Amino acid sequence: KFIMVYQDHLTKFVILRPLKFKRAEEVAYNLLDIFTLFGAPNILHSDNGREFVNAVITNLCSLWSEVKIVHGKARHSQSQGSVERANQDIESMIATWMETNKTTKWSESLRFVQAMKNGAFHSGIKRSPYEAMFGNKMKMGLANSIIPKNVLPGLQTEEDLEAALTEPKANIVEVGEIDEEVEIDDVVETQGETQYVETRDVENEIPARTQKIKQHREESLIGLQKQARQMLQMSNKKMPIVLIGQTVKIKIPEVDRSKIDARTLMAKVLQVVDADFYRLGTKAGTISQLFTRNQFTLCEENFLESAIIPDNEIGIRQAVSQLSLTGGQGLIRCDCLKKCVTNRCKCRSKNLLCNSRCHSSQACTNK
Repeated sequence: KFIMVYQDHLTKFVILRPLKFKRAEEVAYNLLDIFTLFGAPNILHSDNGREFVNAVITNLCSLWSEVKIVHGKARHSQSQGSVERANQDIESMIATWMETNKTTKWSESLRFVQAMKNGAFHSGIKRSPYEAMFGNKMKMGLANSIIPKNVLPGLQTEEDLEAALTEPKANIVEVGEIDEEVEIDDVVETQGETQYVETRDVENEIPARTQKIKQHREESLIGLQKQARQMLQMSNKKMPIVLIGQTVKIKIPEVDRSKIDARTLMAKVLQVVDADFYRLGTKAGTISQLFTRNQFTLCEENFLESAIIPDNEIGIRQAVSQLSLTGGQGLIRCDCLKKCVTNRCKCRSKNLLCNSRCHSSQACTNK
């Protein structure tokens, strides 16, 4: 029913795992498989789903003392923007695979989608994720080996393979397919075609591969930093600078308001933190969370310029409830058994009428 997407932040290499249930135990089992295969990351960044904000995941990470798990901002998918963008590509690729193969078993496509995603060119790192992770392009069997293609159809047994690797002709490659790091030992001419015989320096091959992987990752980092600067320039051009004291509008999530409440909340900029985050205040109090520039819009007029902002810190839902004429998002419910007569009733104590979610079908005097 679900897909777990595990992505390396630097190389953009993704690992896909199908999940039957969205439970912490199943997520931890798959994370353990990834950790023991690729090694544990320095930082495990996840959203605020219950399957991640769970003691099981915390205990799993405690097995690797240097692993730090952090969570993104609640209801703010931009905190995991790279993975969210990858999710869109993965969904499209799964849909295409299902349409091509005329099947509804999407879980069978994950291995193929994972290979296609990791082998595709990434505009940010200027290479494929597979190449950034392992230092070379994804291999597709013997077609990428040094064995001539005309020999491949005759390989049937282990003896055939051993003979192909030991005979001199195995070291002959076609023009244009020579690896840049291959040392040319001799040139031979057969049937009018020039071919090359290569010799490999086995002792230096592993250090050279390690250096190549390091170079790919350094270049990937440079590409991501360049992309980040371009995105920041576009953002600054699209969104004007906001000064302390100006009035802004915050979009209220649907879960924090009732259907007839205003869709935006008027607020005043109180403080700029680290040049990228803003502390905002409303007539009901100071919002406890910090906001990024793309989470609010600037008002042309300073409606709250002379407004007095209380010092108390509150959440968006509390601010909306206090400023609402209908009591806010209305998820308060009571389980009274005695007709909601006294202020022990949660609804009556907050001057709200009981709703259809309250006390099943019991009689009520607060309607």
